Amino acid sequence: MSPVQLPENDLSRARDEAATCLGVEELGPGLHLLTLEAPAATSAALPGEFAQLQVEPGPLLRRPFSFSGVDPNRGTVSFYLRVYGEGTRKLAHLSPGSTVRLLGPLGRGFSLPETSGTSLLVAGGVGAAPFPHLATQLLARGERVRWLNGAASSDQLLPTRLMPGGLAPSVQVTDDGSSGRQGLVTDALAELLGGVDRVYACGPNPMLQAVSQMAARLRPEALVEVSIEAPMGCGFGTCLGCSIPLLLQGAPIHGLCCRQGPVLAADQVDWEGLRRQPAHLE
Repeated sequence: MSPVQLPENDLSRARDEAATCLGVEELGPGLHLLTLEAPAATSAALPGEFAQLQVEPGPLLRRPFSFSGVDPNRGTVSFYLRVYGEGTRKLAHLSPGSTVRLLGPLGRGFSLPETSGTSLLVAGGVGAAPFPHLATQLLARGERVRWLNGAASSDQLLPTRLMPGGLAPSVQVTDDGSSGRQGLVTDALAELLGGVDRVYACGPNPMLQAVSQMAARLRPEALVEVSIEAPMGCGFGTCLGCSIPLLLQGAPIHGLCCRQGPVLAADQVDWEGLRRQPAHLE
């Protein structure tokens, strides 16, 4: 009998294409929305999946970004990104008409409901990146969507206009109180969990752990999925740079964020093991 394993993504869906930059919009200090014409990606990208992007000449390794927006009618995809280093700086300063190498879709994304209910999206800073695409898909399925939008300050929040139909956050939270409530997303989480069937969270790993633990305590019947942060070199499982501690039937194992994730059921993550790993910025 074959050993039980966590599911992996289907690499046969990924394509390497030359994507054309249609524009880069500055949304806040260090925050940008990059829009690319990439017909192959638009026909396949699911919420929570990511692409590896590279500008030439540039860093040797591509950079991973969640699909923020996907428009099959226009053949475009968009990426919500923060400038951290050389790779993201080059992407943020692209001119229209420039070419970007795009490899994707990669990874395993969020589970989409087969029957309508209520979903709660919990965003921490640039972790809001996959939620415009996810919210679009959920609303198309008749899902009721609640959105908890959190960041360090008002100029770091994902703009409401990027969400489908201008979906307004149910609650907005900032660390410094410059917009919405002051505090952490977990300070407002309890009031939004009532009646929720699914919780989707993306942000810093400590936030994901706190959200998962609170949801397990207050809404144990809800599906909880988290999009994990990890360093990714290749994006398809060759470099082994994105190893993360996971749980398989309660036993600790190591998996790859790019193959088993980045989206995982919260109870598949070894949170204490993940907490001991070094923090990483793209």
